Amino acid sequence: MSAVNSPRTTRKGTTEAPWVRYTLIGIALVFMFLFLVLPLAAVFTEALRKGWDAYWEALKDPDAWSAIRLTFITALVAVPLNLVFGVAAAWAVAKYEFRGKSFLTTLIDLPFSVSPVVAGLIYVLVFGAQGWFGPWLAEHDIKIIFAVPGIILATIFVTFPFIARELIPLMQAQGNDEEQAAQVLGASGWQTFWYVTLPNIKWGLIYGVILCNARAMGEFGA
Repeated sequence: MSAVNSPRTTRKGTTEAPWVRYTLIGIALVFMFLFLVLPLAAVFTEALRKGWDAYWEALKDPDAWSAIRLTFITALVAVPLNLVFGVAAAWAVAKYEFRGKSFLTTLIDLPFSVSPVVAGLIYVLVFGAQGWFGPWLAEHDIKIIFAVPGIILATIFVTFPFIARELIPLMQAQGNDEEQAAQVLGASGWQTFWYVTLPNIKWGLIYGVILCNARAMGEFGA
C-alpha cells in the first residue's frame, strides 16, 4: 500500500496536531468559565451571602411571590401560544411553496434582531396613553401597557421564533415522503400530523419549547 493511501497518512491529513486540539479545547473552557460559570457562581454567591435563612425569608415577601406568580402566568400564556404558532409556521414554511414564503421567514426571524427594550417601546407607542389605540383603550377602561396583557404581548413577541426556528430545518430535512404516503393510504390531515409528523419532530419540538420558556422567564425584566 502506498504512503498516500495508508490510514496513518489519512489520519494525519484530516486531523489537527494534538497541541492544536488541546489549545482550542483550553480556549473554549476558559471562555466558558469566564462568561458562563463565573457569572453564575457570582450570582449564587451574592444570593446566598446571608445564608439560606435570609433566602427563605426573602421568598416569603409578598412582592417576591407576586413577581414569581406574574412570571409563571406570562410563561403559561406565551409558551402555548408560541407552540401553536411555531408548529403552524414551521409546517407552512417546510412543507409548502407559496408566494411570500421568504417574507414570512423574515418575520419569524425579526425578534432575533430587535432588542426586547425596543419591542417594549413599540407596544408603548401602540397601546400607550398617547399611542394609536391609547385613547380608545382609556375610554373603555382597558389596560394593556403597565399591566399583565402588555407583559404577555411583549413576551410573545420576543419568544415566538424559537419553536419555529427549531422545527423548520428539521422538517425540511425530513421532506414530505412520509406525509404523502400516509395520505395515499387514506389518512386525514390530523391523522397524518399526530401519527407521522409529530413523532418525527417531537425532540426538536421539546427543545424549542424549553428555549421558548427560558426566554420568556429570562427576558421578563427587559
